[in-house]
Amino acid sequence: MVTFKKFTDFPRGTLYDILQDAYSYDSRNKEIWDGNWHESDGFFYDNPDIAACCGLVTCIEDMPVGFVTWDPRYRPEYVEIGHNGIRERYKRKGYGHMQLAEAIRRIKEYEGLQRIIVWTNANLAAPKNYESVGFRLYDRKPNDSESAYTGDYLYYEMRL
Repeated sequence: MVTFKKFTDFPRGTLYDILQDAYSYDSRNKEIWDGNWHESDGFFYDNPDIAACCGLVTCIEDMPVGFVTWDPRYRPEYVEIGHNGIRERYKRKGYGHMQLAEAIRRIKEYEGLQRIIVWTNANLAAPKNYESVGFRLYDRKPNDSESAYTGDYLYYEMRL
């Protein structure tokens, strides 16, 4: 059974652990993003009030298998989805779709919100997941960074 819980229901390091597992299919991901993953994990555990309203952990029988975060600071113009990942073992089973759909449901509760935005890379599975819940591509830019192997940057929005 899938449930959605708060970050604070789990120990510090849980978000980091999920991210490194979710991106374990290519060792370059950890090399490039390790610092960002640690920083994101620390931020949500250092700010439990923000964690309580701007993210969720997806669980199967109380085991954390994924999570998603969002940044509401630019309301009412938009809310931006941040990290969104599922452990490698649980990918391609619909859990990422369920997680994203639940995040969107919660984000839509903000009064007067105009749109939800997110960016990802072309060579990942994420674009299909975002499109499956109603996001539309509105921009694409070349990726000339050290993460170019992940493909161009894709920018999506969901107008409300």
